[in-house]
Amino acid sequence: MSSELHVVLKSKDLLMLQSVLDAAGYGPANSVSNPKSYNVAAKLLVGLFHRGMTSEEDLTMELERHFGSIMSPISPPSFERTRAAIQGRPLS
Repeated sequence: MSSELHVVLKSKDLLMLQSVLDAAGYGPANSVSNPKSYNVAAKLLVGLFHRGMTSEEDLTMELERHFGSIMSPISPPSFERTRAAIQGRPLS
């Protein structure tokens, strides 16, 4: 039997963590164009949350401390070209 404490994330907790990621620029476009950094950031937040850090401000500061300033919420041109090609739209 494990002596580890298991914290269950509720829907409201997941929404809060997602909002922290979104505010830091780790939104849907970035998660597709750069999944590795998105996954690392998400794992960091979940780990911090499990260890008791539940404040949005504190979690945001930790993201910035680990990864630097906020990422641009604007999709990179390569992502937009790929998205257009997949959707069958003309490339701009």
